[in-house]
Amino acid sequence: MSIIDKNSKIPLYMQLYIILKEEIANGTYAAESFLPSESELLEKYGLSRITIRRALTDLENDGYVKKIRGKGTKVYPKKQYSDLFELTGFNENAMRDGQRPASIILKFDIVQANVDVAEHLQINPGENVYYLKRLRLLNGRINGIHHTFISQRTGLDMNISNWTEETSLYDYYGQNGISVSTATEVIQAMLPTPTLVKELYISELEPVFYRERVTYDSQGNTIEYSQNYYIAKEHKYFVQLKKDD
Repeated sequence: MSIIDKNSKIPLYMQLYIILKEEIANGTYAAESFLPSESELLEKYGLSRITIRRALTDLENDGYVKKIRGKGTKVYPKKQYSDLFELTGFNENAMRDGQRPASIILKFDIVQANVDVAEHLQINPGENVYYLKRLRLLNGRINGIHHTFISQRTGLDMNISNWTEETSLYDYYGQNGISVSTATEVIQAMLPTPTLVKELYISELEPVFYRERVTYDSQGNTIEYSQNYYIAKEHKYFVQLKKDD
């Protein structure tokens, strides 16, 4: 749909919504750019200002744009898309969506596993594990933060001195003979803690997605336990369901 059909049964505001959404998706209006003004849209499509505002409001409510007072309607970066039936990492998801992932390592250390970490890694409390804290970026913008605990029972002699912003942890495992096979994951919507507000530069009322993942190798041995927090408005998930016969 690229034109308004005033004889269609589809409401006019919905037709404009679809047109603008498609033009955002195909790059006609790139992320961080501004949509035409209400006056320009009025002149181009011959619609009422009320109809145009309804379409723009729906686009904003669905996370495609943001109205900025005195400036106009700004296009949001594309949401990261994740399948919940396929095991992929942050970098893989981002690149599949045509985005540029990066990481900033905030901390790397060897720590003693507390009871929670030990339970998830299926090791004894107090055992040494690698701890990796990374700020995750998409297209240069803060997207989330990861806390990853890696079992030393894998035999991995972990050295991140040569890592870059583009280094993938899953690729690193493969390069060191560890085959990532399966994972279990819990996803929860929540309000950010005071620490997350500071680290993600968000407001205290901005929701986040919490993804807790335990990853296993091809032999069923636990590789890592990760606690991952994402800015919710920049993510969406696809779940495939099948009813038993």
